[in-house]
Amino acid sequence: MRLAALDIGSNTVHVLVADVVRGELEDVAHYVEMPELGPQVARSGTIGSRARVALRAVRKVLAAAKTHGCDQLIAGATQAVRQASDGPAFVRQVSEVLGVPVRIIPSRREAALSFLGAASRHAIRREWALVDLGGASTEVVIARGKEMLRSATLSIGSGVLADRYLSDPPRLEERARGQVLFAGQDILALPPDAMRDVRRTVQIIFQDPFSSLNPRFTVQELVGEGLRVHEPALTAAVYQRRIAEVLEEVGLSATML
Repeated sequence: MRLAALDIGSNTVHVLVADVVRGELEDVAHYVEMPELGPQVARSGTIGSRARVALRAVRKVLAAAKTHGCDQLIAGATQAVRQASDGPAFVRQVSEVLGVPVRIIPSRREAALSFLGAASRHAIRREWALVDLGGASTEVVIARGKEMLRSATLSIGSGVLADRYLSDPPRLEERARGQVLFAGQDILALPPDAMRDVRRTVQIIFQDPFSSLNPRFTVQELVGEGLRVHEPALTAAVYQRRIAEVLEEVGLSATML
């Protein structure tokens, strides 16, 4: 069976197409757009004119997903739509576009779904915590193994906080207040000659935020990606040991692998 799941979040609209194989999901395709409903709702309490942007995003990811074919489509919406006074009307519009009902997911259920997704790949036997930072809310779950013990939802998220406290691009006064610290030095305050020395040591790495911290990857896969790319000849034992050493260096236990 091939499934498609569409998530109307507070920053993004995602659709994931996956096959059910022996009771587990195998990803087929993933598409995302960023209508950024959260900041609009935080400022005004309504989705308002952003509904058109969001509907356009929904149509775009839906069209892409349909190219893979699917036996069933399910859709849900989270914090921004929960909070918006016109959320129910928006949901009716999206449901008409999709041809299936869109469920407004309660905060506790959102925490449980986040936990189930993460625990399917990353659960450890002892007590552990999950923090799911979204666009307008953050779900915190305390668990033991694959059992969810308790949860809380905080009304803070990356999109809303960025809209409230940051400018893009940063204003001059914001840049003047900022620091970039490396080895205890503010490199923005260094003279040109000293900055040239720093550039020999520091490099910028550009990552795709939708794959570099993909929650479907294990800790070992995430930490070991650089080793796989740059040292492909490593044996499995050395590969495992190097990843364990990195975890221990930052105070994490190798039992997380």
